[in-house]
Amino acid sequence: MSINQKVGFVFRQENCVGCGACTVACQIHNELPENHRFRKVDRYEVEREDGAIDVWLSHSCMHCENPACLMVCPTKAYHVRDDGIVVLDREKCTGCGLCVSACPYSAVNIREDDGKADKCNMCVELLDRGMAPACVAGCPVQCIEVGNIDEVLKKPSASKEGVGYGDCITKPNMVIIKERA
Repeated sequence: MSINQKVGFVFRQENCVGCGACTVACQIHNELPENHRFRKVDRYEVEREDGAIDVWLSHSCMHCENPACLMVCPTKAYHVRDDGIVVLDREKCTGCGLCVSACPYSAVNIREDDGKADKCNMCVELLDRGMAPACVAGCPVQCIEVGNIDEVLKKPSASKEGVGYGDCITKPNMVIIKERA
């Protein structure tokens, strides 16, 4: 991934089986407490002509182009890297919680152990070394990737809309691929 590309998560919703391995991989890599998650997997029941099916949405911070967390933070603890990844400097955080309330995706949480905000940083320490984020590496069916959002959106099966997910004023950088691989 070269600099100045808008990086985001690419999710193949049709392939996800809801196993939660992405959540566990993220928790282990980030050494998160059991009750604290950066990545969540939600289940939706969708009616079809042939009956109801379960559809899963794996999601975390959307690394928005217009991040609400950044806009409301009084200590300027958030910044957007050149590649579009939204990073939180926890040293600057006072734990006021404004970012938690502002995020439309419930991606920011306050940690119980220190009272400060915390969120997915897309494993920038791995990305910067040419490696995949923990959630991507941990997915057994390979339904999560990181990619150049502008390029991915050129594919006919790519969308900013999916079951349980939609574009909003913050301009999230997640793309749903709407075909089974």
